[in-house]
Amino acid sequence: MKDFAIISERNKSQFFYKKLAPFTAFSELMEDRHYRQVPDDWVVVLTDIKGSTQAIAENRYKDVNLLGAASIVAILNRVSDRMIPFVFGGDGATILIHQSELERIAPALQATLRLAREAFRFEMRIGMVPVSELSAQGFQIEVAKFGVSTKASFAMIRGGGVSAAEKIVKSGRNLIEEVFSSTEVRESAFEGLSCRWNPVRSRRGEMVSLLILAKGENTKKTYRDVLERIDSILSSDSQAISLDKIDPGVRLSSLKREFDVQTVGQSFARKIRRIMNIAIEVVTMRVLTVTGWSMGSFSAEKYAGEMVAQSDSKKFDDMLRMIRDCSREEHRKIEEYLTAERHAGRLNYGLHASNEAMVTCLVFHLDDHIHFVDGCDGGYALAAKRLKEQLAAST
Repeated sequence: MKDFAIISERNKSQFFYKKLAPFTAFSELMEDRHYRQVPDDWVVVLTDIKGSTQAIAENRYKDVNLLGAASIVAILNRVSDRMIPFVFGGDGATILIHQSELERIAPALQATLRLAREAFRFEMRIGMVPVSELSAQGFQIEVAKFGVSTKASFAMIRGGGVSAAEKIVKSGRNLIEEVFSSTEVRESAFEGLSCRWNPVRSRRGEMVSLLILAKGENTKKTYRDVLERIDSILSSDSQAISLDKIDPGVRLSSLKREFDVQTVGQSFARKIRRIMNIAIEVVTMRVLTVTGWSMGSFSAEKYAGEMVAQSDSKKFDDMLRMIRDCSREEHRKIEEYLTAERHAGRLNYGLHASNEAMVTCLVFHLDDHIHFVDGCDGGYALAAKRLKEQLAAST
């Protein structure tokens, strides 16, 4: 009976996020009732590309985004249940997993390190910090589930624990090195990762990437005020991704990136098979999009609508992240407001504007897909650089 109780408690802990009820109004982001504390038998996995700012300066921001997303899909393809919390950060990611999955995800970490080195010539930092270690230091991690559709949701993370874990990993502690005994990269390591859509061009002037970090005693109120004020400044058509902005055209450079990711470490025969599959899938989607035809239960128009709904253009992981399509006047008003709030000591922020946003897709099958959004020309990574400059100036 005692063993049964232990197993039941472990199962309750392992699947706490899956059972968490989603909220659907982003304005409720700071409502305590939506959050649950992550149990101590979970682990924070952090991935980060070293030198990402320099890579972006060399016009490699798409490579940075793709590798950041690859670290997520590699783990999702290995865990026993994909319903786990994760947040895409542009040049890296935060993933929370139960400690029982550590051995299972080891090949995913190995594959990601190898992909960074062989396909992109990047050095990637991957670290793991037990939630119990963060709890012992007085840090919390709370998670909520933001439901963007009946099929998809994104994790919202608060409490300061993830930020503390980032400092631990960036200090060089708890880093994962490529020391696993197996050298084989599984064929399915990055299955589902796709970057076939052309960049989404701004219709209003600028795609603005925003990072906002509240400070002081009442950060919840600050975030609520920020969301309310930004919503009051922006027009109703400020959504980064919408049906009228999607360009169904395909660039060969994007397909090559996908091919490089999907086939790293694979045999010649597998590479040929993969490039044929990509070609068939691209042509089929293009025909269905142009003609409006359906294939069985699949409709390109329905898929595009789900793509809009299931994109992560608003999220939270110890800071507010947003991609918005703004007019230059709206951009000016937002920056004036944030600057005033910064001078009042309520927040620091980073902002970067470009003409386009890019979409990186995780498509496990045609009825199970989510999409990561970032600004082109640097997006979140360059916004983060500006945020770090403000933080350094305020110390």
